[in-house]
Amino acid sequence: MIEMSRRFLRQKLGSPATIFVLCVLALMASLPLNAGQGFGSTDTLAALILAAGCVSRDASSGALQMILSRPLSRAGYLAGRYLGILAALLLFLAGAIGLAAALHAVMERFSGGLPQDFSLKAAGLAAGHAFLGGALLVAADLCFSTFLRGWGDVLAVVLFFLLFNSMQGLGTALRLPILAKAGELARANLAPSIAWEDVFAGQDVLGEATGRYVLALTGYATLAVLIFSRREFSYGQE
Repeated sequence: MIEMSRRFLRQKLGSPATIFVLCVLALMASLPLNAGQGFGSTDTLAALILAAGCVSRDASSGALQMILSRPLSRAGYLAGRYLGILAALLLFLAGAIGLAAALHAVMERFSGGLPQDFSLKAAGLAAGHAFLGGALLVAADLCFSTFLRGWGDVLAVVLFFLLFNSMQGLGTALRLPILAKAGELARANLAPSIAWEDVFAGQDVLGEATGRYVLALTGYATLAVLIFSRREFSYGQE
């Protein structure tokens, strides 16, 4: 599992294009962080870029077939990929905070010591929120990547979340209460909204929303293992 995580990091972070895009996103994220805000959507974009083709790339290159010939379970392979993506996401978040801190120091120096809005604690809490949200998004992407090619997993995740996020509004607009209720249930259970700042403060740690988050994460991971365990792979034909 650890070796699979290392392999993923070497594979993904060995691409100059990926590193460049992540650096640009980290720089973009440092601006709102320096202003005392969150990551915006840069953490979501970074998670999708890191997770893109996490399984299908190995399958199409033929590397997956060689990897699975070793004494490694398919569940272990998926777990290694998942942990590798999360490790890369952590590096991205830490890099964004580092850039925000550096920007804060420069601005503070040239502003004559005037107080700034940047707070390392607030940035850390924002990173924790982004990481946990990214963990759920990556789990969903991992599931789609077990049977879709290339960047199809990213497209599927985006469409999947857009679908049930728009169902409630669409059902209300069309006066279809069943559709609106289905959208509400899907959003609550497939992408639960959690006040992580309260959870980090020790409030409602074992609440309903947290339970739904854990259940959704477990569901995506379990479905990924079930699909992946039933697939047959042929060399270079994905």
